[in-house]
Amino acid sequence: MVPSTTRSLTPSPPLKLESPKPLPSLPHPFPLPTVKAFLLCAGFGTRMRPLTEDTPKSLVHVAGHPLLDYLTDELTAWTALDSIHVAVNHQDAPAFHDWATDRRPELEAEGIALHIHDDGVQTPEDQLGSVGDLGFLLDQVGVPSDGALVSGGDSLYRFPLAPILNAYTGATNRGLALHEPDPERRAHSSVLELDGHVVTEVLDDPTGSRSTRICPSWLLLSPDALDTVRPYLDDDGPPDTLGVFLNRLARTQTLHATPLPKQKDLRLHCNTLDDLERARRIVRSEPRHVLDPETVENCLPLREP
Repeated sequence: MVPSTTRSLTPSPPLKLESPKPLPSLPHPFPLPTVKAFLLCAGFGTRMRPLTEDTPKSLVHVAGHPLLDYLTDELTAWTALDSIHVAVNHQDAPAFHDWATDRRPELEAEGIALHIHDDGVQTPEDQLGSVGDLGFLLDQVGVPSDGALVSGGDSLYRFPLAPILNAYTGATNRGLALHEPDPERRAHSSVLELDGHVVTEVLDDPTGSRSTRICPSWLLLSPDALDTVRPYLDDDGPPDTLGVFLNRLARTQTLHATPLPKQKDLRLHCNTLDDLERARRIVRSEPRHVLDPETVENCLPLREP
């Protein structure tokens, strides 16, 4: 039998606990993204005159809102976006500054800065062109470390852009591949030759091509791709033809495409007065989006390259 022992029942003094010292702040385990949107809105809209004599093409109204509002509204859902940079010509700069004053509060509430960049051009004959204005913005802002969206400001997209934007990693280059059944409209677009989801050629003259896939001016470009813009311009690459730039890019880097369902009018391009009236008619009478987010997401590869 184990002998019993007697313990002292005198209570122990209370423990004195010190308040925990705050932990030192540690660096974020992953660098925060610095993705930017470069919007090319410096054209003079000569095909839309006389309307564009007083209103920049990207600010004409469709269903009560400036055309550019539709794009910037979509961009607020891009979680990695920190700023939007808009290239404008000198003549239209005051109107864009007024527009930006109205838009900034809503964008800043989402953590997105909005900047207007006047390229100094005063006449259509001297305009820099789409690639030229992209080069201008890169000179002004620098090459974003996680890539950028490069987009025109004269199109209205009838599907949610967020699934494509939020899947983008910044490591590759991605464009849209939209079905355009109308040969006349294809003739005024950059037509894509595809091998699966990879672009093998970008044709500004689609004569003889059987492809119905067009690439609008809406591109997600990596830092490596953006680094080629200035050499392209210095090598006398056409500054006003984004398709030629993309074709050169597709030869040296991988350019992926997102083929969306073969449905017409997924993008309403407002380049002429007839285009504008058609867009207004469609937006008035049909749904704003004709594809849902899940359908768009299913068009992406299982994993972004």
